[in-house]
Amino acid sequence: MNDLPIVADIRREWDWVRPGVEEIIAGQPQLTYRPEDVYAACVNQEATLFVRKGASGNDFAVTIVEFDKYSGEKGLFMWLAYLNQRGKKQASKLMEFFEQVGRDCGCSYVELKTPLEPLGTYYLKNGWELDTKVYTRKI
Repeated sequence: MNDLPIVADIRREWDWVRPGVEEIIAGQPQLTYRPEDVYAACVNQEATLFVRKGASGNDFAVTIVEFDKYSGEKGLFMWLAYLNQRGKKQASKLMEFFEQVGRDCGCSYVELKTPLEPLGTYYLKNGWELDTKVYTRKI
């Protein structure tokens, strides 16, 4: 497996990326976007697809550089991440890479959201700060 992800063309990778996007969306029914929205954002260069391919499976991440109009800072938002093999500290290894991507893009922070409590606990133990949790209730 390539050690580090590379930027990829969503058009060429969509056949294997789409099922991962669908799995993420199916597991988090609060998400309001569709797989096609991810595809369109990448095609329109509003988001960037990173892939890492290997014999045991493929991984991908989709990032967006966001601008905070109040602080003037840019942040690298980890919109989606899919790891074929979970565990083995894969996330921590990849976060160092994405922190560098953020620096290369002139970002002052990396941001992610997860409803998965074990991931939240992991990130807090590894140098991340809890800024906001977003909870919603339909009425």
